Amino acid sequence: MFKHILLPVDISDGKQSEKAIRAAVELAQMHQAQLHVLTVLPGFGSPIVASYFPKQDLKKLLESIYQKLQELVEPFIPDALEVKLRAVEGTPHKEILKEAKRIKADLIVIPSHDPKAVERFFLGSVAARVVERAHVSVMVIRPDR
Repeated sequence: MFKHILLPVDISDGKQSEKAIRAAVELAQMHQAQLHVLTVLPGFGSPIVASYFPKQDLKKLLESIYQKLQELVEPFIPDALEVKLRAVEGTPHKEILKEAKRIKADLIVIPSHDPKAVERFFLGSVAARVVERAHVSVMVIRPDR
């Protein structure tokens, strides 16, 4: 049923990301799908921030984040599963939706943290924005209570 599963993760939220990785790996194995794991570095593309960091620094930072993504994901990936990793910079929900379109994802598996109601009202969450705007099915992995 699924051929390309996109798993966006926040490398700084290890526990919740690990739960989502396990779920996405299980689905990818079940459907013999390719798993695409994405992490987004927010904020560096804005003109104000970009003026303080040379492009080569952003490139080094993305390489470092890619390495951390690899370290986070690798222990959960069985040998037979095809996995592609990617680290990008931008607005998280926009980059997730762009990546889903680029890889022709037919499912997005996204971890969700449990923000306070006030935070969710004023800021919104990345998962909520992805669910609202995605053109494919989205599975939200909720935190344990």
